[in-house]
Amino acid sequence: MKKFWNIFKKVMLVLSVTAFVVLFVFTLTSAVQQKKSLVCSSIQVKIDYESGVSFLTTDEITAKVNSLAGGQITGKPLSALDFRAIEMGLQKDPFVQHARVYIDHARVIHAEITQKQPIIRIINNDGVGYYLSDMNDRIPLSGKFTAHVPVAIGEVETREDLYGDSIILSEIYGLAKYLQHDSLMGSMIDHVYVQPGGDLDLYTKMGYHTIQFGRADASMQEKFDKLKTFYREGLTKVGWERYSVINLKYKGQVIGVRRGGEIAARAEVTENKPAEPTADKPEPVADEQPAAEPTEKPAAVPTDKAAKPAADKPRKPAAGKPAKPVAGAAAEEDKQRADEPKKPRSRAKKTNHKRN
Repeated sequence: MKKFWNIFKKVMLVLSVTAFVVLFVFTLTSAVQQKKSLVCSSIQVKIDYESGVSFLTTDEITAKVNSLAGGQITGKPLSALDFRAIEMGLQKDPFVQHARVYIDHARVIHAEITQKQPIIRIINNDGVGYYLSDMNDRIPLSGKFTAHVPVAIGEVETREDLYGDSIILSEIYGLAKYLQHDSLMGSMIDHVYVQPGGDLDLYTKMGYHTIQFGRADASMQEKFDKLKTFYREGLTKVGWERYSVINLKYKGQVIGVRRGGEIAARAEVTENKPAEPTADKPEPVADEQPAAEPTEKPAAVPTDKAAKPAADKPRKPAAGKPAKPVAGAAAEEDKQRADEPKKPRSRAKKTNHKRN
């Protein structure tokens, strides 16, 4: 009897395993068949307009997705769609930084687009124009949207390959990245002019002065620190329109050129504070006097003789003696005496005289 039950258990185990395999294959086959019969119900496009960039429109992305899907995607079987290929095709667009395509439980195709973020606009002397993105990608100009970013003009080398561009273009990108993250300077700088030698001149939106920045190399942070110190300790006291040029090209110094070409301030900057000016340098900007004037008068040389009094001042009387009147006072006193009436002189009485 015991042997019978052992055989029965083995048979039941085999039947259970077989039934499970058959059920699994049937379910999988049904799912595959159902998937082949499922079609895309609609498409929804989401573009990151909240970033402030509007290079693309939802209609353009929808048309692009339909083209990559080989026709109208709505009503197309899901099994015929290659979502990875659609994503890669969308990311080839020069305005697209990242694309994500997926389907939800309602068979709706979602296309989420992240646009490239321009940080500076390049316009060369030959008329070539484009943007540089925050990822150092080149973005073509668009007729639908103009980004409000600084503009770089002048001697900017432009080639077909971005990575083959000159060092100057790399420095412009580094400068633009700094302005992107510095809210103060980013809001002030309007455009950049590239000199033939590679030096950069920065122009503010207010138009008060030109900033001779020099090269945007490893010393860029130090130069902006000097400029902020000069603004805080200098221009806020003497006025923003006092200088036409602010030169930052020399290490540890800020040179201000007054309107008309005169160098009016040369200040040493250390640890974000202007140091005292040296004797052979003009005074710092905080002083209202121009640097060309002497700041101190020579000390008087002591002598043993007393200084001679001025002609129109009375002499100081000596101790114990009345002061000698001046010429004008003596004349006035003589005049007063002449005007006084004369008193008769008293005569002695005669003892002998005749009586009437």
